[in-house]
Amino acid sequence: MKLTGKFEKINPMLSLYIAFGLMAVGVIFRMYQLLNIIESDTGFYRVHDWSIYVMYALCGLAVVVPYVLTMLAKNVPASKSPFRKDMLMAVGSIVFAVGIVLDVVSSLSTFLLNAKGFAAAGLSFMGTIDQGQAPLLIETIFGVFAAIYMLIFGISYIDGRTTYSQYKFMAITPLFWAMSRIVVRFVRKIAYVNVSDLMLELFMLAFMMIFLLNFARISSGLANSKAMRTVFASGFVSIFFCTVTNLPRLLMVLTANGKALPDEYPFSLCDLGFAIFAFAYIINAMKYAKENDALELLGEENKSEPDIMETDDNFLSE
Repeated sequence: MKLTGKFEKINPMLSLYIAFGLMAVGVIFRMYQLLNIIESDTGFYRVHDWSIYVMYALCGLAVVVPYVLTMLAKNVPASKSPFRKDMLMAVGSIVFAVGIVLDVVSSLSTFLLNAKGFAAAGLSFMGTIDQGQAPLLIETIFGVFAAIYMLIFGISYIDGRTTYSQYKFMAITPLFWAMSRIVVRFVRKIAYVNVSDLMLELFMLAFMMIFLLNFARISSGLANSKAMRTVFASGFVSIFFCTVTNLPRLLMVLTANGKALPDEYPFSLCDLGFAIFAFAYIINAMKYAKENDALELLGEENKSEPDIMETDDNFLSE
């Protein structure tokens, strides 16, 4: 039996509240792990204790519960771009754009540093590419276009013009940027038993990609009827992973414990910026849907009321 969208009593925002609750607990446990059981050079678990299993349970719940509830909920907004002047949407988009710019600078710096090392070893530019540096370069290129698009998207919500809809091709560049990032993670050293930071980032990027794919479809006007539902489901999950992964890193830096963070897993504004953007997008979509419902209801009420002037004219004609 098809159960998608069959339960009217399930509010889609319930998934967000659950994700926030799990996120608060996850941030606390992640801080404990970073301070006590994480290797600073690899990001792997140094020792195994009870917090690891609690974190696995939180991640499992954060994936399954919000996703299932969103799929079952009936009152999910239609797959249309939720356009209305909105400062939260503008701020979220611009913060995400700034985060992508910082990621581009970091990726380009890493690529150039590695290329310099390979050049010193006698390798050409193509030789550097063959040494697994292509994903970094691709991440940099798509990151530039993704940042430009998100900046345009944010400005559109300030001036009230759907300027972003004119750049249908660029709408897909944030997805390609995220895909490049997940490829970069796959070429890193990994130990599946002790994996910690890498596992969280892979889950984060996987659901971020699902969100950005459907976001691109909606923004370019090519979405199917299930796109917004998928945006909500993947958005709730990606918000959890982005926050649990990066907020503890930010807190570590602010509390002068930044040196304990692994070199390959520093604080990333682009990931926390994406969480802010995804939250703003979902909230704006819900507001947009409620406003449309109110307007439709008002229109139906106006149609049901008799036209007094028309009644008087008919009476006088008699």
